[in-house]
Amino acid sequence: MDLRKVGKFVLWTSIIAGVTWGALRLLLVKTWTVPSDDPALTSSIAPSLGPGDLVLLLHGLPIGFGDLVRCKDPDEPRRWVIGRIAGEAGDTVELNSSRLLINGRMADVDHACAPPKIKVPHPNTEGEVELHCDMEDLGGVIHMRAHGNPEGRAQSAPVKRTVPPNSYFLISDNRAYPSDSLTYGAVPTDSCDARIIFRIWSSKGFGDAERRFTWVN
Repeated sequence: MDLRKVGKFVLWTSIIAGVTWGALRLLLVKTWTVPSDDPALTSSIAPSLGPGDLVLLLHGLPIGFGDLVRCKDPDEPRRWVIGRIAGEAGDTVELNSSRLLINGRMADVDHACAPPKIKVPHPNTEGEVELHCDMEDLGGVIHMRAHGNPEGRAQSAPVKRTVPPNSYFLISDNRAYPSDSLTYGAVPTDSCDARIIFRIWSSKGFGDAERRFTWVN
């Protein structure tokens, strides 16, 4: 075996891989750390994400129905909100308890999570609450959804909204403690710059084997 040829092959492979990754980062992919200083956001993104997660953002490509996206906070443009696109311009979005209907059609629940109950952070305390978890199919995007009423609150009245032009209606994956378009309204489409696609690791670092290197649907 000619070691010089092997060495050249390894060198050129490394260079090509590095250039390819650099181009992807420049054009399509970048890393971002989910904010950990906003309790309402922290609660609303469970169980799909957690505060301090280091994630990959896919930007420069179209985003749409069912995608989990990052958008500028309508109330504070220097901050970000995270939500799932549940409605585009002209769509009618209705939420009745934990049931989500888009243009009169209910989003399908595919199956329960494993395990079917999870603990998520409460937005107003330092404790955790136990919620039900299942897999919701939103336009072919199957993702985790948390729901329940652990505090025995009175059931809120159904909410129905029509999405205005050039806007997205965002909904939280945690339906028990949302922070989404039900609170701050539909967001302009151009305020959403990227889709969240992959978690590199959680706030606990590389040692958190359960949550490192996981796709985010």
